[in-house]
Amino acid sequence: MEYPQIEVVQIQFNYVDYDDPSVEGRKCYEICRKFGKSVIVMEPAKGGNLVNLPENAKSVLADLNGGSIASYAIRFAAGFDGISMVLSGMSNLEQMEDNISYMKEFKPLTEPEKEAVNRVCEIFKSQNLISCTACRYCVDDCPMNISIPDLFACMNSKKVFHDWNTDYYYHSVHTVNNGKASQCIKCGKCENVCPQHLKIRELLADVAEEFEAIG
Repeated sequence: MEYPQIEVVQIQFNYVDYDDPSVEGRKCYEICRKFGKSVIVMEPAKGGNLVNLPENAKSVLADLNGGSIASYAIRFAAGFDGISMVLSGMSNLEQMEDNISYMKEFKPLTEPEKEAVNRVCEIFKSQNLISCTACRYCVDDCPMNISIPDLFACMNSKKVFHDWNTDYYYHSVHTVNNGKASQCIKCGKCENVCPQHLKIRELLADVAEEFEAIG
């Protein structure tokens, strides 16, 4: 609204980050489209992590007997209305030729392919992650203004992907104007209102150890 002259917006957008509370790909996309802006997609394969899948996730897509593992990630992102460009990181000629093969005559994901992609997401979610639903009840009463669900989402992403993006979001997005996990004073107000009955104080200590350790 402040800069209506903007014609296009670049966002991180892929099938794992689509509803991830730490990235909010879907919400960012919907805001862009609400104001009629075209979208350029970055990280459609999440830095290669949606190509180097865990074996059980990889087998779900392989059973489709369709294109490459990368193709499902790229086609997911490109299949939305208003996507003007998908920035796919390619490391060699083989990857470029693969991308061209399914983008030259582009077809969005079919329903069976969408279901397979959803199963891959469920596999990620089942990998011993913090079962926070991001209801944000805990945030309202936190005296240290810690954005607890966002920090838990960063922790979950790091467990799954082991990439630098989670550290970036932790330090440069979610704790810039809010408290860090290490600043928890263990008052317990968050745990009193958590519908999932999470041991939030213990989990924040784990988050602090993971993201704030010096060395």
